Amino acid sequence: MTTADATRSPQGTESAWAYTHLPHEIGADAGDEGITGRWDTKDQELMADRVERQVERFAPGFRSLIRARRILAPPTPESLDANLHGGAINGGTAALHQQLVFRPAPGTGRPETAVPGLFLASSGAHTGGGVHGAPGANAARATLRRHRPPGLARAQRLLTRRDRAGGPPLTPRRTREPRPGNPRPPRKPERPRL
Repeated sequence: MTTADATRSPQGTESAWAYTHLPHEIGADAGDEGITGRWDTKDQELMADRVERQVERFAPGFRSLIRARRILAPPTPESLDANLHGGAINGGTAALHQQLVFRPAPGTGRPETAVPGLFLASSGAHTGGGVHGAPGANAARATLRRHRPPGLARAQRLLTRRDRAGGPPLTPRRTREPRPGNPRPPRKPERPRL
């Protein structure tokens, strides 16, 4: 992140961000380290250590390069933004009843709203917070679509029917009708599917 934004960390260093998904209620620690789900300082440090160890597995030496860390336990994001209930950075559940046309509520799965000029662009909109930036991109496209000059959409559709190198328009393969006096050869029987 520092490469793109020099205010993130001192020159010659880099900032990293990692997160993990946790159950809303912790009955017992599957890692046998004693995480309770109270998210006091001890719980926060134990979970951060666990995440760092996982990164270390795939990037040996990672932990020795850490100069400082900031831990946001599940209650912290909600205390900063009430929309992040229980610390859910995705703006809610990722369960099926909150996906596609159902997010954030049935019938409101698009970025457009009933309020003219208001578009949903947060993690509460489709595709949710797990696809970072996609809800905002959807809202931007919807906004631009409203102001598109007449005929532009048709021109764009025609242009997209070309191959990637800008070659001739792609046409769907058509089956020919048999010519008179030249019957079609018999079709091979389909193999049974297992």
